Order: sequence, then C-alpha cells, then structure tokens
Amino acid sequence: MIQKNKTTRQFSWFRLCIMVMAGYFCYVFIGQQTELARIRQEAELVNTRMNEAVALNTSLTAEKEMLSTAAYIEKVAREQLGLVKPGEVPYIPSR
Repeated sequence: MIQKNKTTRQFSWFRLCIMVMAGYFCYVFIGQQTELARIRQEAELVNTRMNEAVALNTSLTAEKEMLSTAAYIEKVAREQLGLVKPGEVPYIPSR
C-alpha cells in the first residue's frame, strides 16, 4: 500500500489576526479617502462661491463709486426714471 503524504494546515491565530488587521486598515483607508474626496469637492464649491462673491463685491463697489458722480445720477434719472430737465420735451421712440 502506498502512503500519501498529507500535509495538514493547522489553524493559526497569528494569521487570522494579521488578516483581520489588514482588512480593518483597508476599510479605514477607503473610508478616509472617500471623506477626503467629499471635503475636496466641498472646498472647490466654496472657492467657486467665494470667487463669485468677490466679483459681485467688486462690481457693486464700482457702481457705488459711480453713484457719487453727478453725471451718472443724471443718466440714471433720465434712463430709468424718465425724468427731464425743465424746458425739455421728453422723446419716447416707438418700436
């Protein structure tokens, strides 16, 4: 009769602990990467909104400075409010 060499692997607690720790570290790493991606996307959105707010602030500051000039005030009064100087005849173009 021929005997077969049977190699039996014994259960190793050390290997099990290593596998569990490796799985846990992979889980934590993937979780952190998704959180970082979400934070980066949120930061990009905030930067975009900040740039829009700065542009709006710049345009409003320029308009505020123009509102202090007499020529701009007269222009707004004539165009938007339809005011005329005394003695002038208003002209309304027909479309």
